[in-house]
Amino acid sequence: MPQDSTLSAGQVLDVSLESRMEQAFLDYSMSVIVGRALPDVRDGLKPVQRRILYSMYESGLHPDRPYRKCASAVGEVMKTYHPHGDSSIYDALVRMAQDFATREPLIDGHGNFGSVDGDPPAAMRYTEARLSPLAMELLAGIDEETVDFVDNYDGYDTEPLVLPARFPNLLVNGASGIAVGMATNIPPHNLGEVIDACLTLLDRPDADLDRLIRHVPAPDFPTGARIVEGNGIREAYEAGRGAITVEAVATTETRSGNLPRIVITEIPYQVNKAALLQRIADLVSSRKLDAIRDLRDESSRDGMRIVIELKRGEDPAKVLEKLYRATDLRTNFNVNLVALVDGAPRTLGLVDCLRHYLAHQRQVLTRRTEHRLRKARDRAHVVEGLLLALDHLDEVIALIRGSESAAHARTGLIERFAMSEVQAQAVLDMQLRRLAALERAALEDEYQDLQERIARLEEILGDPSVLDRLLGDELREIKRLHATPRRSRIVGAGISAEDVLAGGSQAGFEAQEVTVMVTRGGYLKPLARRRATPAHKHAHDPLVAVLRCTTDDTLLLIDEAGTGHRVGVGDVPVVKASQRGTHVGGLLGGGPDAKLAGAVVLSDDPAATVVTASAAGQVKRTAMSEFAEARQRSLQAAGVRADDRVAAVAVCRDGDHLLLANSGGHVIRFAADDVRAMGRSAAGVAGMNVPKGAAVVALSVVPGGTDDAEVVTIGGDGTAKRTPLGEYPAKGRGGKGLMTGSADLLWCGLAADLHVHGEEPAVLRALDLVEARRAGRGSPIGHAVAGPVVAEHAAAAPPD
Repeated sequence: MPQDSTLSAGQVLDVSLESRMEQAFLDYSMSVIVGRALPDVRDGLKPVQRRILYSMYESGLHPDRPYRKCASAVGEVMKTYHPHGDSSIYDALVRMAQDFATREPLIDGHGNFGSVDGDPPAAMRYTEARLSPLAMELLAGIDEETVDFVDNYDGYDTEPLVLPARFPNLLVNGASGIAVGMATNIPPHNLGEVIDACLTLLDRPDADLDRLIRHVPAPDFPTGARIVEGNGIREAYEAGRGAITVEAVATTETRSGNLPRIVITEIPYQVNKAALLQRIADLVSSRKLDAIRDLRDESSRDGMRIVIELKRGEDPAKVLEKLYRATDLRTNFNVNLVALVDGAPRTLGLVDCLRHYLAHQRQVLTRRTEHRLRKARDRAHVVEGLLLALDHLDEVIALIRGSESAAHARTGLIERFAMSEVQAQAVLDMQLRRLAALERAALEDEYQDLQERIARLEEILGDPSVLDRLLGDELREIKRLHATPRRSRIVGAGISAEDVLAGGSQAGFEAQEVTVMVTRGGYLKPLARRRATPAHKHAHDPLVAVLRCTTDDTLLLIDEAGTGHRVGVGDVPVVKASQRGTHVGGLLGGGPDAKLAGAVVLSDDPAATVVTASAAGQVKRTAMSEFAEARQRSLQAAGVRADDRVAAVAVCRDGDHLLLANSGGHVIRFAADDVRAMGRSAAGVAGMNVPKGAAVVALSVVPGGTDDAEVVTIGGDGTAKRTPLGEYPAKGRGGKGLMTGSADLLWCGLAADLHVHGEEPAVLRALDLVEARRAGRGSPIGHAVAGPVVAEHAAAAPPD
């Protein structure tokens, strides 16, 4: 290309329009590919994302600092690093803050950042943001010369070419982008699984795809949903291209009137919920789906809930299969794993991605270690000079006092003691307090620590295996701090309509999470799981149990006469909180003959036992397997004397403690091991000496190893308190127990949520109650309590 001076002289050059357009298009293409659309394989970020994170880091928007306006963050990025439109910067910032778009959000947003319905975020002047704790791991060590910096667009500042990226962000959060002539579409993955794959490669550098897939079996989408196993997953991980089938998670319910419904709780990644609902509505209006009678979106802060009401007699499984075929409830995620490697776009497989990332981490750790070694050596050099000066303190003082200026004193120190200029200046800057004996000892200790640190850093640089061990330890720590459970479940391929009709969580429908309220009169009321369980409004039929479980679980209901009744949760229609529920007699074909005393969720845990307590203080434990494996719907659960009744039911294991409370205000705590497991018909042993006129009102289980829990007590006078568990020391069973400070005790035990009956039924949170000593009086809770108090319990689960 001729210089301007040549052109200004009047010369004219003939240039081929074709070659000039080709060159201009190539320049533009590479600019888009490298500078805009594709992520770097090392940190998984596009330039705008990298600039946003680094600018926020430089501006002090750390997780432990207050939120700041997004307009401020966008302005800083645009001013210093990214001279493009503010809307493109804000859009990138918003996406990194959306928990439905990013598996591990890098921005902690405060305000309206959009929704899964496609609602746009609020303007940047209304929203606030700061870095998330995980984003700090991307930037960790950036101030220790771990990465290269280049001049920014105007040369007034510098910016990092890549971030240290202490976790494999490319796979964890994925990426999507359209360049010129190519595109990328990388699915997000589970942080813990990807780190496990990295650790495997560190231990076995020759590990192949088959070994790594054991740790990373499939992507993990932020919206959950189900991933259908197929060849597409392996093709994507092997060649960088493949289609992965993702489908919504659905449960089925039967509402009052025997009307079926389908409830969608998770939808595929990147599916717009509002557009999905509109598509279903269009299919209904065009009579392509005539089985649907109503469609509602009941989503809330508790989670997604799309309710599809069906007409009477319709099969939910068949309707769901039609919805899968006709809507985005089942989609394909087309993987195109393209990223920048050494500044050039490449299609990568899973193994290549992880190897490039580990190579980057080795370089980051090497540069960080070299930086720290240089700093340690520099400091050791200074400390050597200070110790040398202290060894010749009188001579040094005399030399300094006799010098005409600081420059002459510095020169004298260099010549007399063979100090370097840095050491001599440090001696001149030394404070008088350094002359104290303790200060000298501190300098000697510091010098020793520096020598040990230098030796460790030199070992890391001198032995690649030590470097890899350090890298592995740091990755494990990041996993421990930040890893979360997998959200997307993986199911087998080939689920047909017949499989769906067969039912089960692997055949189309997932087990629905519900909260089941069990009343004394025998009514069961399953409610769709919510963050807060509503209060029970039917005061004439109080609750005896509130259980969190799923529709695949089985309940064991025990009545006051000691008879147990097995009921499948899936057999009981899910209802609204205002409805009465379903009577157990209709499920059993009759009974129970006595009022219910309590209920538990059966499990296959061999260590679990069902414990019952009678009003007179008798306690009995029976292996849960005797109930879980029984064939009878109704069976003997506990032997009860003629003048006694079952008062409470719970689940415990060996090593747990039991808390037993009676209405006279006494509470006893003893080891569950003191009550040996007995047969179903046994009456049990003495657990508490209950005074005349009183009765056991509560049985609570203290999990083994629990020391810092709190005990909640509620009295009939409407007062409540919480007391440290330590004030209820374990004693032998059969005693009278300790006074709680309430003569008319209604409940005592460990709980998070308590359902209180009376004229104004309510749900009390334990944390909202006043703290008081065991023998002290509680504070009024603002509710007239008239009836039993019930603790809400989770389903029984095996110990960790």
